[in-house]
Amino acid sequence: MTSYVVPQISQPFDARITLPGSKSIALRQLAISALVEGQSTIHGVPPCDDTEAMLDCLRALGVDVDVSHTTVVTRGPMNMDQDVALNPRMSGASTRLLIGLAALRSGKTFIDGHASLRVRTNAPLYKTLAENGCAVSDTNGGLPVTIQGPLDPQADLVIDGSLSSQYISALLLIAPALGDQTPVTLTLTGQMVSLPYIDITLNEMSKRGIQGEWQGPQHIRVPAGAYPPGEIEVEGDATAATYFAALATLHGARIHLTNLGKSTHQGDFEFFDIMAQLGSDVTRLENETILRGPRQLNPLPPLDMTSMPDAALTLIAMGPLTAGVLHITGLSSLHHKECDRLESPAAEFRHMGITAETTEDSIKIEPIDPATIRAHTLTTYHDHRMAMAFSIIGSFTGHLTVDDKAVVDKTFPAYWQEFEKLTA
Repeated sequence: MTSYVVPQISQPFDARITLPGSKSIALRQLAISALVEGQSTIHGVPPCDDTEAMLDCLRALGVDVDVSHTTVVTRGPMNMDQDVALNPRMSGASTRLLIGLAALRSGKTFIDGHASLRVRTNAPLYKTLAENGCAVSDTNGGLPVTIQGPLDPQADLVIDGSLSSQYISALLLIAPALGDQTPVTLTLTGQMVSLPYIDITLNEMSKRGIQGEWQGPQHIRVPAGAYPPGEIEVEGDATAATYFAALATLHGARIHLTNLGKSTHQGDFEFFDIMAQLGSDVTRLENETILRGPRQLNPLPPLDMTSMPDAALTLIAMGPLTAGVLHITGLSSLHHKECDRLESPAAEFRHMGITAETTEDSIKIEPIDPATIRAHTLTTYHDHRMAMAFSIIGSFTGHLTVDDKAVVDKTFPAYWQEFEKLTA
């Protein structure tokens, strides 16, 4: 691992940023492509560890894959009969989508990945598959796992959505292939988290001609059908946008994001509403967003981030630099990410002299003068978002060292280059 000292931003910047394509959208479209008989062309796929892992898994499944910079051309469908081994590396989203694809196959699918991925539970998804005709041999609810289908639901597919919406997305994407002409209904149990990500899935399916629909708050109906070949454009990543929105807001600077606007279905785009509450001027165009930070920050009321769990870590990292105590709730799902994104940042705060108190689903963060923040080497816990979120604090101190510079390669390999543009 190579460490990296986050450079200080000493004056307001005026920058134009083209975000990497949305990893969430790209992974969904790649998974759909495995079910397409024929060619799919996907533009704007971010070149990062997570998408490269998914592409390798599609190749292992027998899908023909060609990559040219950010354009991926696939020719499917995937092989249904042969036994295969898949390695999604550190990508939790890829893992859940691949578990869904595996459930369609009569051949055995063995899935295993990085140690940090093995400790992330997939138990609710395994349970649903096992109850509907799949043979599942797992390791304490995690990886490695061997799955043999095909999935054959005799009634509604029931899935617990209280830990991750990715379980639901995995089932939604494969639902059209489960019956000849019969629609499939998903029944969702538990307190839902990350609901906007379910809507992203439904929107990406609609681009491929499958119109899944909510039937009340706990049921989604998906028609039977085949995804057709086609051409898809992936918009900018809204979670990646939160780091630049936060930096511009806190530094009283201006940022122009060229490939993300109000037409998006990504839930993390609502992060810009929080920046507006802090005092930023936000202009939302159809496919672009411009933010100008305030001269003085407004205090924030208590905020519930249940619907924006990936963006929550960005807000947590902003906490010590905002006006007044910041109280964030709705964070229970953060315990089950690449690292514990609630307790891990709280632990790092303590090393830096920042006061934070946590409960099972909340955090309270005391403001601090940036000049008094202690120099520290940040433990990222193999989590890309820890590095990018805490770069916000490093931009003020100039003495925060990230333990592994390359950890951002998971989703945003060019992050440090883009960050350094703001210091020029």
